[in-house]
Formats: sequence, C-alpha cells, structure tokens
Amino acid sequence: MTHPKQNPPPTPPAFTHEELVIINNALNEVCHGVTFSDDEFQTRIGYPRAKAQSVLKKVAKALGRQA
Repeated sequence: MTHPKQNPPPTPPAFTHEELVIINNALNEVCHGVTFSDDEFQTRIGYPRAKAQSVLKKVAKALGRQA
C-alpha cells in the first residue's frame, strides 16, 4: 500500500517589527476597544473573542509587550 503524498504545512509569513505593531494594535482595539457582545464579535471577526485574545498575547509576546 502506498501512502498519499503529504504536503508540509505552509510556512508562516515573516513580519517586520512595524507590521507586528500594526497587527498588535488592531487586535488590541478589536479585543478591548470596541464594545459588542461575544456573539457579535464571532459574527464580525469570524472567530471567538478568546481566540483573538490568544493571538494578541502571542503577537504582544513577540514584541516584548503585555497584551
């Protein structure tokens, strides 16, 4: 039996420091600045608020900041 060829996972893009700051600021505003319900957040963003907050923490950590 042969195994189907498996593609490696895609390589994440490399971001400049400035690009990470933009992503951090946008996520921070969406997670903490705009007020709408968790359901509305899910509808508008496409992911739960907790997932966006998790991504914000990762980006902030990469920048040496706290989310």
